[in-house]
Amino acid sequence: MTIARIVFTRIFRAKRTWAIALLPALGVLTAVVARNSGRGAEAYGHQVRNLVIPIILALVALVISTSAIGDEREDLTILYLTQTTVPRLRIVVETWFSAFMATLVLMTPAVVAEMALGSSVGVGGGALADLVFAIVLAGAGYCALGVLLALLTKRAALVGLVYVLLWEGTLSGFAAGARNLSIAQHARSIVARNVDALTRSAIDPPSTGAGAAVIALLVAPVVLLALGQRRLQRMNLP
Repeated sequence: MTIARIVFTRIFRAKRTWAIALLPALGVLTAVVARNSGRGAEAYGHQVRNLVIPIILALVALVISTSAIGDEREDLTILYLTQTTVPRLRIVVETWFSAFMATLVLMTPAVVAEMALGSSVGVGGGALADLVFAIVLAGAGYCALGVLLALLTKRAALVGLVYVLLWEGTLSGFAAGARNLSIAQHARSIVARNVDALTRSAIDPPSTGAGAAVIALLVAPVVLLALGQRRLQRMNLP
């Protein structure tokens, strides 16, 4: 895992990483405000639906993963690696893995805050475990998407932002086809499977069952990383 270790270290040496860490801190702040709002489980559901997964997690994962590949292209590390016997798939997977681990580290404060909020308003342990599970799966998907975008374009961070705001934030809420290709929508299906009716209404999950959502979120990184490997084999570097 030499590549993964190098990429992980580089991620946490970059100033942008500590800048993007402000987003999970915002999640902590909003969780505290929601806890004192008196809206109970509804506040927890709205936090998950509107902020934690589709915005905070998505932006953190996409910024970290796109910059991981972007930095490798800028300092020519990826060019050097492709000229060795290191398999292209290993380069892609280890870069993704580093970005994924970094994303989970950065998201920890926000996840803990949401669990505390949920616990304080009566959300059960099973539902809180589903929240963590959904964030892990969605984070893996977002990071894989970020790696692919960074191999497709040098403006990957901007494309990722458009994806979050337009696709995850708008189209997936109205179009059934877009909903099926939305990481956040599948994550919400998982989060909502063990909550009460009021919290479920606030989360507003799609009609996709939680089982299908889990499968979709497990398959998505595999497909995206396979496309990333194919792109790396064919692209002109740096």
